[in-house]
Amino acid sequence: MDKNRHLSYRRGAIHIKKNTDYKLGVHLFRGDRAIFEDIKLLKINTAQIFSGNPRSYRPNKEKLPTFPFSSIFIHAPYVVNIASSDEKVWNLSIKKVKEELKLAEEMEWEGVVIHAGSSKKMGKETAIKNFLKALEKIFETDGFKRAKLIMENSAGEGDGWGSTLEDLISVYEEFPDIYFCLDTCHLFAAGYNLKNERVCKETFYNFFEKIPQEKLVLIHINDSHFPLGSKRDQHAHIGKGAMGVSAFQNLLKLEEVRKIPLILETPKDSPMADLYNLHIIRKILENSD
Repeated sequence: MDKNRHLSYRRGAIHIKKNTDYKLGVHLFRGDRAIFEDIKLLKINTAQIFSGNPRSYRPNKEKLPTFPFSSIFIHAPYVVNIASSDEKVWNLSIKKVKEELKLAEEMEWEGVVIHAGSSKKMGKETAIKNFLKALEKIFETDGFKRAKLIMENSAGEGDGWGSTLEDLISVYEEFPDIYFCLDTCHLFAAGYNLKNERVCKETFYNFFEKIPQEKLVLIHINDSHFPLGSKRDQHAHIGKGAMGVSAFQNLLKLEEVRKIPLILETPKDSPMADLYNLHIIRKILENSD
């Protein structure tokens, strides 16, 4: 089947405009079925993966999958926390980020997504200090000409570090080589009401006012299980969470956003979950031109 024509869905066929009009994908978990089969089924042209065990610092020893496109992002393991005040965790995290960047460089993939992290009850100022000090060590490393280090905004849990645009701007001002990923669930949980069209526009335009557009290289498209300003990070299916479809309609009206790779990290609680969420986003994209 021509990948630009139709995608089977349990309620019928969905007409898809040219798949090259935008980059849309999901976080793919490596399992028994080949990733390439998922890509063919989902009709995606970008993806995010863990390179190995997401709860371990250990290097991956398994062969990485091949993809029919190069727009691949590695998400650093959950254990990585470069804002940590625990010296062992901090050092292991830096080492792991360097390993992931080297891997992304070798594979000619886009880069590595890291969370803002937390100081674990030592306060936001300590988290910022630890984070920036870690970036110094990471950026000292030679050999990362293509692979991007990508900071993801947080929902505001714990010490709240990384949850505001001001936090992200402060990192960019110190390290202009860094790139960014904005997670819609995290924005909403941090108090940015994307359901309001004016607020949605202002949020992104305020970001672009201080940080060049080319530095925003990824959007994580997720609804939020918890309400606005909850500072709690739990993703929901598109349109079935507290954000609702309107938030994504507002978001995808922005031409600047439609040019950025969009990757879903929504729950995979049924075999049809990714198809359902992709269907919703594709319909919004079709109506946003």
